[in-house]
Amino acid sequence: MLARQHIILNVAQRRDALDLLCSLPDACTPLVFFDPQHRSVLDQLKFGNEGARQRGRAQLPAMTEDDIDAISIEIARVRPSGYLMHWMDTHNLCEAHHLRVRDHLQPVYLIAWDSLRIGMGERSRRRGDYLIVLQKPPVKAGTTWRDHGIPSRWPERVDRKLHPHVKPIGLITRLIAATAEIVISSAIPLPAVLSLCMPRTLSDADSSAVISLTPTDANM
Repeated sequence: MLARQHIILNVAQRRDALDLLCSLPDACTPLVFFDPQHRSVLDQLKFGNEGARQRGRAQLPAMTEDDIDAISIEIARVRPSGYLMHWMDTHNLCEAHHLRVRDHLQPVYLIAWDSLRIGMGERSRRRGDYLIVLQKPPVKAGTTWRDHGIPSRWPERVDRKLHPHVKPIGLITRLIAATAEIVISSAIPLPAVLSLCMPRTLSDADSSAVISLTPTDANM
């Protein structure tokens, strides 16, 4: 089904995220990771030293809220009743930005990631991000989620030298094994996702294939 769209599995797709999603057939994957480069939180904080504090992240192309919503809606089309794993920071979670696409994707779970590294914040200092788990109706768990041992609070250090947007590989490993055979990933460093998804043997039922955007090309 994916071959007719000229998508090569397990190879970085150097193209616009929305364009890639539009090229895929309906209901072709049960799992999508989406880690957008939010502009809104930096505009809200207005620290004035954005490039000095987050040099790697500041160089990435930012996404508007309209960009993020358009991509989220298109993600709903390429998924059956599977999951969108949408990374959010505190600002976007408190503003409930994920509810803008509730007609297409319903929030069903929340995982708090503790990065064990102090970050920014006007009041409390932020330490990690949040993973909003969204599902396309019909909402169901028993036939779509295999691992019921994943905790709702996940502590894990990451190596930010891999990528400014790097996320917890241990958590991603569990989520892929719990839900998917084909994974679409945007803005999660490709080598990490590929290492988790590449089949070890042809009969390995826990392996997955991946369709991924390279992080620097994921603007969308």
